[in-house]
Amino acid sequence: MGKKVIGSPARSRTDFRGIGVIIPAAGAGSRLGGLVKPLVDVNGSVLLARILGLFRELTDVKKICIAVPKTAFRRFEDVVQALKMENLTVIVEGGDKRAISVRNAYEQLRTHITEKDLVCIHDAARPLLSKSDLDSVIDAGWKYGAAFLAAKIKDTLKVVDEKNFCERTIDRSSIYGAQTPQVMLSKLLSKAYKTVRNISEATDEITLMEKIGVKALAVEPRHLNPKLTTHEDLELIKRLIS
Repeated sequence: MGKKVIGSPARSRTDFRGIGVIIPAAGAGSRLGGLVKPLVDVNGSVLLARILGLFRELTDVKKICIAVPKTAFRRFEDVVQALKMENLTVIVEGGDKRAISVRNAYEQLRTHITEKDLVCIHDAARPLLSKSDLDSVIDAGWKYGAAFLAAKIKDTLKVVDEKNFCERTIDRSSIYGAQTPQVMLSKLLSKAYKTVRNISEATDEITLMEKIGVKALAVEPRHLNPKLTTHEDLELIKRLIS
């Protein structure tokens, strides 16, 4: 898996520090009736187009790599071509888990970037990312080496037993919900892939940073960017776009 690639040949490396973008988009969409979430049309435009349009305008992007389901290569390629982003974008086959999809994309991306560059990973299931939140997490990544968007938890958190009876309350004062983008220097992500044995257990790339002793800065988002998982999420996203 991960061998088939659609996109332009590798460009020559450049000396300036730049950004490589990874968009994992290979999820099965099982809770959305099997729909390919990034290709869902809202108001005449697929959700992926919103994300690609935002990253196209990001300063110093060297390459965007999208990890997609094997069965949807052509449909993703059509979106990239419609946006005239073939020279900036590469499409690779994703894996059966998110972590594998990101690694497949990184293996292709690293032929276009250096270890001094920043890698920005953003889930295709979060189509409402704002420019200001993107800029904030990118700035933090350059400053601290690793950063991610994360919203402070507002709900009271309870631990329940196997019968759903409450056992205790968790102190929420230092609890945040991780979002994307998640950014880190390429050399750190490369080190993680060489060091961490079973990456498939990691639910995000900040977990990999933790495993190699890197502290990533949590950046609170200023704008709502819900994750598309269920039909209820889709209806919310439609209302926010309209």
